[in-house]
Amino acid sequence: MTDSFARGMILAAVLALTIGWTGAQSAAAAEASPFVARKVEGRFFDVLASVKDVIIGRGINIAHTLPASRMLNRTGPAFGMHQKVYLDAETVEFCSARISHMLAAANPRNILLCPFTISVYVLSSDPAHVYVSYRKPVAEKNSEAAVAEVLKLLESIVEEALSWS
Repeated sequence: MTDSFARGMILAAVLALTIGWTGAQSAAAAEASPFVARKVEGRFFDVLASVKDVIIGRGINIAHTLPASRMLNRTGPAFGMHQKVYLDAETVEFCSARISHMLAAANPRNILLCPFTISVYVLSSDPAHVYVSYRKPVAEKNSEAAVAEVLKLLESIVEEALSWS
C-alpha cells in the first residue's frame, strides 16, 4: 500500500465519519429544537385561512393576528435592515379555556404559555412554499400533562389545516 493511497483512505474515512456525525447532529438538533415548521406548496392566504378556520371550528377564539411581515418591512429601514426576510408572515394568537385552566392549575407560572401561537409565512428566499410553524412549550414540574395538551392541540391544528391546503 502506498503512502498516498493510505492517506487517501484515512482522509476518506475521516470524511465519512464527519458527514455521518454531522448528519446525526442535525437530526438530534431538529428533534431538540423548540420550533416545529411544516413546509407546503400553496398560497399564503389560503394556508392562513385554513389555520384560522380550524381554530375557530374547534370553538376557540382567535385573540389576535399579528401582521409580522408588514411590521418588519415597514420598520426595517429605520434599523438599517433593507432585506425583506418574509414576503408574507402572520402569527395567529389563540387560547383554549379548557387547556388554560389545566395549565394554571398545574402551575400558576404557566400563564406565560397562553396565548398559543401559530405562524404562517413565506420566505423571500423561497416564494414557492408556505411555512406553518409553532413553538413547543416547555413543561415545568407538575405541568407535563397540561403542556402535552397544548402540544397536541398545536400539532392537530396544523395537521388539519395543511390537509385542507
